Amino acid sequence: MILHRVRPRAWPLSPSACLRPLGILLLALATCAAPLRAGHANAPAPPPREITVYVYHRPPFFTTTPEGQGGPLVEMTLLALERAGLKPRLVTSTFTEILAIFRADAPFACAPGVYRTPEREAFARFIGPLYVPLPPVIVVRRADAGLAASARSLDSLLAGGLRVVLGDGYWYGSWLAQALERTGTAPARTRDENARMLRSIVDGSYDISFMSHEEAAHLLRTHPDLGASLTLRPVPGNPSGESRYLMLPKRVDTATAARIDAALRELVETPRYRELVRALRHE
Repeated sequence: MILHRVRPRAWPLSPSACLRPLGILLLALATCAAPLRAGHANAPAPPPREITVYVYHRPPFFTTTPEGQGGPLVEMTLLALERAGLKPRLVTSTFTEILAIFRADAPFACAPGVYRTPEREAFARFIGPLYVPLPPVIVVRRADAGLAASARSLDSLLAGGLRVVLGDGYWYGSWLAQALERTGTAPARTRDENARMLRSIVDGSYDISFMSHEEAAHLLRTHPDLGASLTLRPVPGNPSGESRYLMLPKRVDTATAARIDAALRELVETPRYRELVRALRHE
């Protein structure tokens, strides 16, 4: 008679017994990963990217002196760039040089307080506005103030034979560009800085100029000889002040430009921004 060994019946493992090895494996993996997570958390954040800020001398908006650069629009720009996570580096230049740098595909940079024009949009992008100025004014000799004030329109003022002088290479706004074209007026253009340009009105070489209210008021306030001889009058038709933007070269990527734009929109709601506007307007 042959005896057969009967194997004992195999009972199925309980769910907890099946999961126990998996739990041990996960615990081991988590233990190994913990030092990696701690090392990543303690790693220093990358430094903010540096951006060059080109500034020229045009008080009261921006100033450049041997001591450094400043002005309300410069401070607005620095605050916005820092909010956007960038590190500004100020560089003094002239406006003509700044435009040339941007036309030549500028590096990672910006320029504050620039007028937006179709010609400039071909080589730059514009964020903002950074600041919306007061309405522009006419600068005229006190003796001729009545003549300037009596003009019923800007076109009639330009057609009245008054000799107009403007800064060479500067944009005054579409309101003036269109009026000059309509009337066929060819103003004299000068590369003199604005105080000297206004002195050419005082000495009778020219009769009037157009200027932003903030800049004209600053010049007459800080140069007693100009303030004694010249006065400001509204432009007929009361055109709005041309907005000033933050100009970026095209090579600044879209994401960075959007970040700067968002930071600027946040900035204009702050008390400091409003203080800078009041200082600029001498309120």
